Formats: sequence, structure tokens, C-alpha cells
Amino acid sequence: MLTISMILIITFLLLLWNLVVIHYLAKWAYKLAQKYRDVPAAYIGRKIVHLFGGGITALLIPVFYEGYYVLVTISAFGLAIYLLFRREYGLMYWFQIKENRYEVHFAIAYGTILLIGVLLGNLWIGLIPLFFMSFGDSATGLIRAVTQKRHVKSWEGSLAMFLICSIVGFLSLGAYGVIVGSIATLVEKIPEIDDNITVPMVSALLVYLQGLIS
Repeated sequence: MLTISMILIITFLLLLWNLVVIHYLAKWAYKLAQKYRDVPAAYIGRKIVHLFGGGITALLIPVFYEGYYVLVTISAFGLAIYLLFRREYGLMYWFQIKENRYEVHFAIAYGTILLIGVLLGNLWIGLIPLFFMSFGDSATGLIRAVTQKRHVKSWEGSLAMFLICSIVGFLSLGAYGVIVGSIATLVEKIPEIDDNITVPMVSALLVYLQGLIS
């Protein structure tokens, strides 16, 4: 059983890791993407943050944070505040885009959905949407950036998200999880709506409903 001191150290290290992803790994990916004509480099950088920051954190939540999930929520909200601050005072151009605040929405949704799952007594209500956001949406975004050369919805990207979300859903909830992954993919496909909000909200609702009917 981990002590609170050990969990606080892990939380600090995870926050440090997320800052490393934001300031170094994402910037490296941005510079690499700039070498390829027309590839939206900032969009690549953003998906790297989602994948290696949000994704790795999500994988470690059930391993270390039982009974202390609120620390992840607080950390996510803290990162959201930092991202907002940098938008006003030193835009991190390698993944932040002036025209939208989707990376801020990601951090807020991350903490909120996890908190909802904890409050409802079912960690998977919060955790499955985090996996969809971090891994499924990142896969579709990276594929679209490379194939479409712009931030646009495309079926090859949606297929990648469907495969990842279906696998995650099946491992978590069986056949019903595949349905949840499929619906999450369709929701992400809706244009001009921030999927950092819609995908986790719809996914969390569907996981919650599964608990009611089972």
C-alpha cells in the first residue's frame, strides 16, 4: 500500500513528465513535422501532448491512485490554468493555436470526467473516456495531419480511432465496449465541435448507462 507521501512524489513526477512532454517532446515533434511540406506542425505537437502526457498519465491512474484520484483532477486543472496563462503570456506555438483553446478543453475535460467517475463510484466511467481522448483521438489526429495535410476530419483517421477505442472498450466492457468505442468515433467525426468535450462526455454517459442496465 502506497503512503500519501509516495503518491505525492509520484504526482510531482507525473506533473514534471507532462511539462517535459509539453516543452521538449512536443517541440521536437513540431520541428520534425516542419521538415515535411504542408504538414500542420502545431497540430502534431498537440497530439503528442495528448498521447504522451494524457495517455501515460491515464495508464498510471489505476496503478497508483486508488483512493487519491482527486490528485489527478487537481493536477489536470492546474495544467489547464498554466495553459491558459501561456496563451496570454507567451503562446507555446509548437502546440497551442491562437484560433482555439482545445488543449485547455482537453485538460479541463480530463480532470472533470475522472472526477465524475470517482463521485459515481465507478472509475471506468472516467477512465475509459480518458483512454479514448488520449489514444484514440491522438491516433486519428496524427493520421489526418499526415494524409490530409490540414486539421480536417477524414475517414482514415476515424478508422484508426475506431480500432483503438474498440480494443480499449472490449478489454474494459466486452462487446458493449465496442459499441461505446464506435459511438465515440462517430461523435468525434462531427465537424466544428470540439471533440475534447463531446467524446469524453458521451463516452462517460454510455459507460454509466451500462452500469445501470447490467
